[in-house]
Amino acid sequence: MSNIVEDELSRPSIFRDESKLSIDYVPEHLPHRENELKQLASIFRVILEKPGNCQRVIITGNVGTGKTALAKNFGNQITTIASKRGINLQYNHINCRRERASFTILSRVVQIFNPSIPRRGFSTEELLQIMKEILEEEDMHIILTLDELDFLLRREGEELLYSLIRLFDEQLNAVQRISIIGIMRSEALFRGLDSSIISSLQQNIIRLKEYSASQLETILAERVKEAFYLGTITNEEITFIAEIAAKQGDARYALEILWRAGKIAESQSKMRVLPEHIRKAKSDIHPVVRKDALRDLPVQQKVLLLAVSRALNTEKAYATTSEVKRIYRIVCEEYNVRPRRHTQFWEYLNELVKQGIITTKISGEGIKGKTTLISLPDIPASILEQEILNLLGGV
Repeated sequence: MSNIVEDELSRPSIFRDESKLSIDYVPEHLPHRENELKQLASIFRVILEKPGNCQRVIITGNVGTGKTALAKNFGNQITTIASKRGINLQYNHINCRRERASFTILSRVVQIFNPSIPRRGFSTEELLQIMKEILEEEDMHIILTLDELDFLLRREGEELLYSLIRLFDEQLNAVQRISIIGIMRSEALFRGLDSSIISSLQQNIIRLKEYSASQLETILAERVKEAFYLGTITNEEITFIAEIAAKQGDARYALEILWRAGKIAESQSKMRVLPEHIRKAKSDIHPVVRKDALRDLPVQQKVLLLAVSRALNTEKAYATTSEVKRIYRIVCEEYNVRPRRHTQFWEYLNELVKQGIITTKISGEGIKGKTTLISLPDIPASILEQEILNLLGGV
C-alpha cells in the first residue's frame, strides 16, 4: 500500500515559498506606499534625533490597502536605524481584535518585555505601572501599534488610549517613552473621543486609498517572484487577478486569489496557473468577510454565527431572533458548548453587528408583533456555514 502523505509531499510544486503570499508576511519593499513611508519617517524623526519625545499617528483605510504592512515595514526599518545609533527603540504590533480587551493588550506588551511575568494576577492599572517601570529601567522607547483600534474603541471606549498617552505626564518634563500608531478603517470614531485625545491624534493622519488595477498588478508581480517558480504564472494571469481585485482595491483579496489559484493548479497536477484556476479561486472566496476576522471570533460567537448561517441557508433574506436562538441551542449541543442566556446572547449578536458580519433590523408589516430580523449582507449563508464549520473543527 502506497504512502498517500509521502506521495503527496514528493510531488513537484509550483511554489518556491508560498508563505510569501500570507497576510502576515511583510515584504521589504511596499509598492505604491513609498510616500506614506516617507511621511512616517518624517513624523518619527524627532524620536531618533531627540529621544524623550514621542509621536502619535493614525493610519486609516479600507481592508487590503496595506495599513498593517506599512506600519510593520516602518517599524522594522526605524528600529534597525535606532539600533545603529545606540537608541533602545522597540516596535510592538498588537491586533486589538485578536487580543480583544485592554487587559490582554497590556499583558501581551508586558510579556514581550519580560516573558516571566504571569499573564494573570494584575489589574490594568498595575500592568501600566509595570510597563512604565520597565521602560524607565531599560531606558527604552517603544512604538506601540494598535491595529484594528476601532474594534477596541467600540468595545471598551477610549480609556486605554488615554492611559497610554498620559502615562508619563505625572512628572514635570518627563521623558516620553511611548509613541503610538493607531490603525483604523475610518476616522468616524474620532468624533466621540475625549478632546485631548483628538488633539493629540488628528495632527498626524495618514489616509490610504484603495489600490488601482495597475497598482495591484505591480504588487502581485513582486510577490509572484518571491512565491512561485519562474514560468508557473504569466503576466496575463497576473493582470487578470489584478482586474478582479481592483473592484475592491484590496491587495489581500488579490493575494488570496493568487495563492488559492496556485493550490488549485497543484491539486490538478498542473505546473502552470491558468485563467480557469483563477476563476475557480475567485468563486471560492468572498472578499468582504475575511477569514482572519472569522478566525479570531470567540467560540461562542462562532457558534452563534453558525446558527445564523443555518437559519438563512433556506433561501431566506432574514431570520427572526427566535429562529436563530432555537438553532443556536441545537448547535451548542452539537459542539458541547453551554448555551448562554438571553442577555449574553444579545451581547454576542451586537458584537457581530459591530464587526459588520451580520445586520439586524426591526420587523415591519407582514410579521405579527415586533421582532428583530437578522441578515447576512455580504456573504452567502452556505459559504459562511462552511467556513465556520472548518474553524470549529478543532473545538
